[in-house]
Amino acid sequence: MRYSRILVIAMMFVLFLPFVSRGQQIGVRGGDAKGPVEIIADQVEHDRAANTYTARGNVEVRETTRTLFADYVFLDDNTRDVTAEGNVIYEDLGDRIECEWMQLNLETKKGTLEKARVFIKTGNVYINGNEIEKTGESQYKIKKGKFTTCGWDKPEWTFTSDEVDITVEGYAKTRSTTFHILGVPVFYIPWGVFPVKSERQSGFLVPEMALSSSDGAKFKLSYFWAIAKDKDATMSAEYIEKRGVNFGTQFRYALREDLSGELEGNVIDDSDYGHTRYQVKAKHQQVFFKDLQFKASIWHVFDNDYLKDFGQSIQERSESQLKSTVFVEKPLPRSLLTGGVTQFRNLLMRDNGTLFQYYPEVTYFTEYIPVFGGRMYLDLNSSLTNFYRDTGGTYTRLAVDPSLKLPYSFKGLNTVLSGTLYETGYAVNRSEGTEGNSNYRQTFRLDGDANMQFMRGYNTGWSWLESMQSVVRPNVRYTFIPSTGYKSSPKIDAYDKINQTNAITYSINHYLYDTSGETGFRREMSFFEVSQTYGISGNLEESELYKGSGARFSDIDLKFSLSPLDYLSFAHESVFSVYGQGAKTVRNTISYLIPGVYSAVVAHNYNSELNNDIFVEMFAAYWVFEGGYNIRYTFMEKDWIDTEYHLRYKPGCWSVVLSLSQTKRPRDTSFKLSFDLTGITSR
Repeated sequence: MRYSRILVIAMMFVLFLPFVSRGQQIGVRGGDAKGPVEIIADQVEHDRAANTYTARGNVEVRETTRTLFADYVFLDDNTRDVTAEGNVIYEDLGDRIECEWMQLNLETKKGTLEKARVFIKTGNVYINGNEIEKTGESQYKIKKGKFTTCGWDKPEWTFTSDEVDITVEGYAKTRSTTFHILGVPVFYIPWGVFPVKSERQSGFLVPEMALSSSDGAKFKLSYFWAIAKDKDATMSAEYIEKRGVNFGTQFRYALREDLSGELEGNVIDDSDYGHTRYQVKAKHQQVFFKDLQFKASIWHVFDNDYLKDFGQSIQERSESQLKSTVFVEKPLPRSLLTGGVTQFRNLLMRDNGTLFQYYPEVTYFTEYIPVFGGRMYLDLNSSLTNFYRDTGGTYTRLAVDPSLKLPYSFKGLNTVLSGTLYETGYAVNRSEGTEGNSNYRQTFRLDGDANMQFMRGYNTGWSWLESMQSVVRPNVRYTFIPSTGYKSSPKIDAYDKINQTNAITYSINHYLYDTSGETGFRREMSFFEVSQTYGISGNLEESELYKGSGARFSDIDLKFSLSPLDYLSFAHESVFSVYGQGAKTVRNTISYLIPGVYSAVVAHNYNSELNNDIFVEMFAAYWVFEGGYNIRYTFMEKDWIDTEYHLRYKPGCWSVVLSLSQTKRPRDTSFKLSFDLTGITSR
């Protein structure tokens, strides 16, 4: 009879033990699963005297999740050795071994595989070797072998090594290793450590290489340390030919939902600059006592040119001011109390000694609190700030600003009458030739606001836009502020410059909503607003309430946005003079976004006194390619400020990124090459 079927639980469980142990050795965790074993073979023999079992011809052994195929299987129950020979295939929960010959000792869990290839599901690692030694329950040693995460047949990348030691849920340690892409050797590593884990993995990231016209050759080596599930770190050393070695560290943690942060630091003994330079960045947030929130955001650089020389993006290289804050926030009934310090650094100023720092600042403000049966609303804004600087006067300012609002609607006319009292006290801590002076300012502001809304619905019959709603809202606001006499008070910021105002502001708003979705849901498709202020008593003085001053009419303030589709939007802001000066400020941004496929952003910023720049950012993905570029052009200087191009090729389990950047701050052209190997260098 070609097939002999034997089903004996006790005897087959003994035979099955080798394969349970074998499965554990390739990464299956847990105790041995017990159950009936089914063996199918051309011939099965049991030598009772020698206490051995032999199966020949198309051997198939099955038990729950484990399966073994071979031409020949022999078990010596005295020595606990099992041997499988000829077309050996072993599978268990996704792990797979293919070899010509396998010997395994059940007690020591050591053995040998010949002409073998092993797939370890944990880590998605593929191993090939003429001789693979099993040195422990979850350890392998391969001589003259190779490994990859791209499969056995024609892998896109491989590491070939004279010797590889692999520990499942640990690391692969290699000696004399060559990295290949599409079979072509790319670089040689005399010694390496690579992760073989299913969780986040510690290990070296693939080196990054670059050529810079100003800094020469660059080579960056980074190590990612998966400290625990809730924290990790990246340490790097970047060799810069004309400057030195830039050492960097990033530490990230998320210990709880309400406790997380990130620390980053870099330091370089810059031979080109002639001094050690560094930067420190930190972010932290934490909640104490259920609702006391602590937040910190710190960014400090050694010198003003650090980000120009070492910034990692166009945005970093273009930074003109750094702001660091540390504060606590305590919610109170219908109010919020905050306290902290804020430090500013202007990177365009060589000396920041005259710049005010908030050391410290305490604020307290409330929600609108209904009074008189909900007919009126009361709120309070207050602050206590110590303005410190190294050079010039220093002050402490206490501001208490209560306000009262009275809303009223009548036959579609919506009105709001409001009044705000500004009580401000100053302590002059240090001034030119004066010590310990104090000052006081008291003024108020009255506002009357009136508007109406006109709405109309439209049924278009279009499949992509079935219905719309149009809302037009004209608005008129009157503002009165008496003469404050603030000229004798310190001039710290805009709050201290509340000028006399007797003006009327008129505006018109238009909203267009898509109402085709769920009942009650409206998506804003467009928004339009135009406003202007007129001085009743005379020329308008400088104020944050309107744009432009020095004449009866303010500048015209225009805002417009359009989003006809979820993935397409346009935004416009502009300020126009009515006295022949034309546009003072213009901002336009258009964006088109299809996630993972294509995105485009074009932004134009114009200020008659500062800049006239255009910024373009593009990204596209097709098949195995991704590419994009960022460019910034100044019309004032008629020159490109920054350009960045990158192309990523990702055919499967690896990718290579080529990038080219050209900057004017500093003047430099750089070419960069970096690799990513899925399962090995990906964080």
